[in-house]
Parts: sequence; structure tokens; C-alpha cells
Amino acid sequence: MEDVSTLVARQYEAFAYPQPFADLKEAIRGGYSQIGDPSLYRPVLWPEGRPERPLKILVAGCGTIQAAYAALMNADDEVVGIDLSEASLAHERFLQERHGLRNLHLFKGDLLEVGSLERQFDVILCTGVLHHLADPFAGWRVLLGLLRPGGVMRLGLYSTLGRQDVAAVRQYAAARGYTGDAAIIRQCRQDLMGFPPGTPQRVIAATSDFFSTSECRDLLFHVQEHTLTLPQIADFIAAEALTFLGFEGCAAGYQRYAQLFPDDAAMADLARWTRIEGEKARLFVNMYQFWIQKPR
Repeated sequence: MEDVSTLVARQYEAFAYPQPFADLKEAIRGGYSQIGDPSLYRPVLWPEGRPERPLKILVAGCGTIQAAYAALMNADDEVVGIDLSEASLAHERFLQERHGLRNLHLFKGDLLEVGSLERQFDVILCTGVLHHLADPFAGWRVLLGLLRPGGVMRLGLYSTLGRQDVAAVRQYAAARGYTGDAAIIRQCRQDLMGFPPGTPQRVIAATSDFFSTSECRDLLFHVQEHTLTLPQIADFIAAEALTFLGFEGCAAGYQRYAQLFPDDAAMADLARWTRIEGEKARLFVNMYQFWIQKPR
């Protein structure tokens, strides 16, 4: 039987993700931005002052765009991107050449073997990757081994509550024999749009990833997917003596947190966030997106 990494690599060779585009600067002028850009969060990440040296940033599982974007937006820093998919890396190289990104270095490899880079990083960005490993926490530990003391990491992980609609539609698709073949994905999308409003099928049909074949493949037919709960994440953070710095991209959650806990400006108590997510199951419908810091 093929291992998970091989299956995931094969998927992304056939279905590039995210959907690539030809010009980063043009996309940014058109409003494109990427949550997790450390250039936007330095006052939060380093309250005692940003390191004086140029940062070393790792984009673990960089896909088609993320490493090039990080290099463009953090031009004074060194950016390393690693991915399993040669097709994804080919587009990263295209963007690297187009925009003259001399601060970007790209490698093909398995996240679990990233230690072979023999480097330490100030910032690690890993969005939407760990939950596609056989063991997400094993992958997280590997990345922590590359993070400098006091370094920060930005993670994106699927929420069990937030992915309930996705889970229901995945079960629906499996029961009807839909597969990840491109033609069948298109037929599945047509069928899902026929469901009444409010059903999981129609909820999924309104998401941004629904409208392209490659992104719908990632959404509904991924070869490996885990979801996690906030208590599971909190337990791991405590066991590794990490500091939870906070979520990003969750305006509705910030508002509710401020209402319930007005004296907690940091908004970094995961037990309190667990209560808030319990009130609103779709709060993290895309994924949990958050920063942690390694002890100094």
C-alpha cells in the first residue's frame, strides 16, 4: 500500500492547489492578500522588538503561491519553500523568476523529512498541510524542531465543528460513488447545487473552493484529512510548552470574545475560545488559523 505522502503528492500533481495565477503583483493590486503574512503581524509576534537580523522564514507545504508571496512581501528576509508536488513548485519557480525573488529558495520534499534542510527558522508558516498527514501532531513536532527558541509559527488546521458540513457532503459523495475524477467532480457539483438552501450540500456549494475543479477536489475528495478540536490543540500546546499568541481572520469570534471577556485584550485563552466555538459551530468553517511561539 502506498503511503499517505505519495498519495497526497499524486493528488497535487494532478490538481494544483491553490489555483495558480500568472502575476503576483497584479493579483495584489486587485486585492489579493494572504492571511499569515508575517510582514503584517510583526508588532504582535515580537512585542519586545523584531529581531535585528533578516528573518529566516520557512513555508512548509508552499503549494503554488505561498512561498513566492511570502518572499515578495518580506523582501529583506530569506524565504524557504518546501512542497511534495513538482507541479506546485514549478509554478512557484515561475513566480520567482517573473518577480526576481532572489530571497526565495525552493525545495521538493516531504514535510516529515524537512529536518534534512539542517536550518533553523525565525518564522514557520504551515497552512492547510498538517491535517493531510497521517499524524498531524507528528508533523507539528518536526516543524518545532526547526524553529529557533523564541521563534513563531503560524498554523492552519481543520476544525471538527467547522467541517461538519464538509464531512456530511463527503459521506454523501462516497455513498453515491463519486470519485475525484475531474468529470465526476463536475457532475457532483451540479448535483449539490440542486439541494435546498440550508442543507450541507448547498452550504458547501456556496464556498469559494467549490467553483474550480482542483479546489473542489481538495475540499471534498482529498485522499487524507484529519479534523481537530480546540481542546486537542490546547493539550498539544501545553505538552510542548508553547505559547498560544492568538487567532487571525476571525472577526465574529473577536467580537464575541470581547463581549464575554472584556478584560482579556489578548484573546488568547483557548478554553474561552472553545466556549465561543461551541456557541457557533461554523465560526472556524475554513480552518483554525493561529500563531504560537516557542519558548526562548
